[in-house]
Amino acid sequence: MLKAWLTNKATQLFFVLWLHISLLNLFFVNKRGVVFLWQQNSELNTLLTHFITALIAAIIYIAITKIRIGLAEKKLTMGNNVFVVGSVVMVLLIGFFLFSSE
Repeated sequence: MLKAWLTNKATQLFFVLWLHISLLNLFFVNKRGVVFLWQQNSELNTLLTHFITALIAAIIYIAITKIRIGLAEKKLTMGNNVFVVGSVVMVLLIGFFLFSSE
């Protein structure tokens, strides 16, 4: 059971992303060298944030995979309007995040 669970691509993606995010948040480099953030990175809030971020990415991967399978089997149909609406929503979200941080 555990072996089958660990060979799942979505599970592997989750663990790789969680490790990647945690390692990137562990240190930064400045003019004096590498600065490790052991205390901040080991807080429960930080670990939970990394966990949720990786989990959301894995859920999006699973959703996109299911949609692709449905489209390939012709169970789902998608028009061009979906891509136009998706692009407009992305542009609006990018603008929102750029201008709301002021």
